[in-house]
Amino acid sequence: MRSIIGAFLLAASVQAAEEHTVFLLEADGDKAAMVDRTGRFAPEVRGGVVVKDERFGACLKFDGGGDGGITLKDDGRIRFDGGMTLDAWVRFDETPPDKGAVFALKVGSFDWELVKGKLNTAWMVFPTEEVFTTAPQQFKYFPVGGDTINGLMEVPAGQWTRLTASYDEALGVVTTLIDGLVDRRRYRYRGPQPLLCDGKSALTLLKGFKNCRVASIKLTEGTPDVTVPTMEAYLNALPYRGKMMITLDHIDTRLALPIDVTLVSEKASGAATTLKKITLDTHARQDLEFEAPTWMNSLHTCTVLAASGGRQFFARTLRLGNVKPAGRTMIHEDHTLSHGGRKFFPLLIYHAMPEDFPLMAELGFNVVLNDFNLNRAHAGDREGYARKLSECLDAAAKSKLFMIASANEAFGKLFTIPVAKDHPALLLWYGDDEPWGDITRLHESYNTIKMLAPDQPVLIVQNNYSRLQDTAPAADILATDPYPVPNVSLRAVADATQSSIRAVAGRKPVWTVLPQYGAKIPTREELRCMVWLALSSGANGLGLFAWDERSKDAKTGELKGWFTKEHPEQIEDLRAVLKEVHAMEPMLLTPDAVQQPAPRNPAIHALLKEGGGKRWLIVANDSRRAEDAILNVEGAANAEAHELTDGHASVRFNQDELRLKLPPLGVAVYELKP
Repeated sequence: MRSIIGAFLLAASVQAAEEHTVFLLEADGDKAAMVDRTGRFAPEVRGGVVVKDERFGACLKFDGGGDGGITLKDDGRIRFDGGMTLDAWVRFDETPPDKGAVFALKVGSFDWELVKGKLNTAWMVFPTEEVFTTAPQQFKYFPVGGDTINGLMEVPAGQWTRLTASYDEALGVVTTLIDGLVDRRRYRYRGPQPLLCDGKSALTLLKGFKNCRVASIKLTEGTPDVTVPTMEAYLNALPYRGKMMITLDHIDTRLALPIDVTLVSEKASGAATTLKKITLDTHARQDLEFEAPTWMNSLHTCTVLAASGGRQFFARTLRLGNVKPAGRTMIHEDHTLSHGGRKFFPLLIYHAMPEDFPLMAELGFNVVLNDFNLNRAHAGDREGYARKLSECLDAAAKSKLFMIASANEAFGKLFTIPVAKDHPALLLWYGDDEPWGDITRLHESYNTIKMLAPDQPVLIVQNNYSRLQDTAPAADILATDPYPVPNVSLRAVADATQSSIRAVAGRKPVWTVLPQYGAKIPTREELRCMVWLALSSGANGLGLFAWDERSKDAKTGELKGWFTKEHPEQIEDLRAVLKEVHAMEPMLLTPDAVQQPAPRNPAIHALLKEGGGKRWLIVANDSRRAEDAILNVEGAANAEAHELTDGHASVRFNQDELRLKLPPLGVAVYELKP
C-alpha cells in the first residue's frame, strides 16, 4: 500500500514542459546539477548542492548559510504575454526568516516573497504614465504602488509543498496558491493590463533561505490554469431608491459562451421565487437593477447560479438587509445628501472634540467624526465612550454640525446605536476604516446595522483599491482616502475617486478623504488642487484627515503627535480652500451631465454639471507644470465660459471645443453662458 501511495504522490508531483513553458528547472541526480529541461537557460546556483530525495529522486538542497539562491539571466527570452504562472515544489525545514526571503524576484516585473512564513505578493509592475516633477523625492511616474497582497496561510515547514503564483492578464487577477489551495486572489482595480518584463533583468529564485530544498520550478507564459474557471457576484442594496443591484463581474474568459444565469430571491421565512433568468453572450461585466423586495425590515437571500456548456460552475449566496429609510438623513438619486429636508455638500473633518467644534464650523466643515478621540479617552470603557458620544452630539448640534458615529458588528461596537440613532445631530454611521482581510464580515455588519437603525446611511472608507468592489456592498456611501503628498502625483486623487465610482457602478455616492497631518501636509496649492481633482472626478463629499491625530505617551500620558490647532498656517489653508468650496455649493449640488467631456491630456480632469437651465464646467490640472486642455462640450457651440475662480476671466468656445492652458496644479470653474 505504501508503495502505491508513494508512486501516486510522485506521479502527481512531477512537472512537464509544455507548449507555453518558458523554463522548467529540475534537480538532475545524474548530472548533480539544477538543469532547465527546455534547454533555454543555464541556471546559476549558489549555496546549494543536488542530493538524493525519496519523493522526487533528487532535489537541490541549500545549506544553512541563508545566502543561497538560483539566478537565471533573461536576455529577452522571458515573456508574460497573456499572463504567467510560476510553480515550484519546495521544502522548508525551518520557518522562512522575517526579512530577505525571496520566492521569485525580477526587477521591473514582480516580487513574490516568503517573509514571516507566508506567500506574499510584494509588488508587480504594470504600465505607468510619466509625470512632471519638481523635487527629487517625487515619483516620475503614475500610478505608484505594486499591488501588494499579503499572504493568508502559513507555508508548512518540514514537508514538500507546492507554491504557485500567477497573473491572468485577461481578468487582471493575481492568484497565489499553496498545495493547490487558493491563498489569495485579488482583482486589480485598474483591470486587465500586461505584466511588464524587463529583458535585461535577471530572475532570482528562492534566495535567502536556510535548510531549504527545491525539486522543480516551472514558469509558464499565457493564461494561467491554476483554478477552475469562475466569476464573481456582488449584491448592493440601494435602499434610498427602493432597489437592489446584482453585479456579475470577472467572468473567466475560458468559460464557453453563452452562460446561463439564474437569480433566486428568498425571504427570511424561506419562501423563494426565481428573480430572473438571463443568458450572457459576453464575458463583460453586468450590473442588473431590481426592485427591492416588498417584505421590509428583514434579511433576504439572493442566490446566483451560473452554468456554461450545460454544467454549473458557480453558486453564490448573498444577503440583503431590506429596509426603507425614513429618517432625517436621505440620499437622493443624484447622490446628494440631505438632512431634515435640506440638501448640503458634506465636508468632513476627522478627530475633533467639542472644544473645537465652533472653530470647525467657522472654517467651513459641516460634519465631524471623532471615534478615534473617544477610543483614546475611553479604551475598554463602553459607558464612558457612550456618555462622551452623547455629549459630543449635543455639542455638535449647538455648533450646527452633523456627526458621524462609529458602528461595527465585527468590533462589537453596536452599543453606539441606541445612544446616537435618534439624536438630531447624527448624520450617518461609520462602518469601518480601511478594512482588509475577509470583507464579508462587513456585509454582515451592514445588514445588522440596517436592521437596528434603518434610517441612517452607512459609510466605509477603503484605501486598498483592489478591495473597493468587495467593500461597496457593505456601505451606502463608499469613500476612499488617497494620500499622495508629498511624493506621489496628485493624479492619485482622481484615480481613486473614479475607481470608487466604478466599484459602485455609479449607483451610490462616493466621498474622497484627503490628507493634512504629520508627514503628509500639503501646501495650500496642493490642498486646493486635491479638493478640485476629487470634485472634477465626481466626488459627492469630501473629508480631511485629520484635526487631532495625537496619541498618549505610554509613560507620561501626554498627548503627542499632529494637532492642527498648533499649526496656524494649516488652519488658514483650510479656511481659504473651504471658503471657495462653500461658494460653489449650489453648483456642487447640481447633477452631473449625462455627456461628459473627455480631456485628451491625462493630466487634465473635467466635469460638466447641469441643472435648472444652468451649466458649469470644473477643470483641474494634476501636473506640476502648465498643461494644455482641449475640451469638447456637447451643445456649447460658441458659448462663453465665465470663470468663477481665479481671475474671473471669460473664454469662448470654438464650435463645441474649448482650449485652455492651466497653470501647475491649476483649477478653474466656469459657468457656461450662451
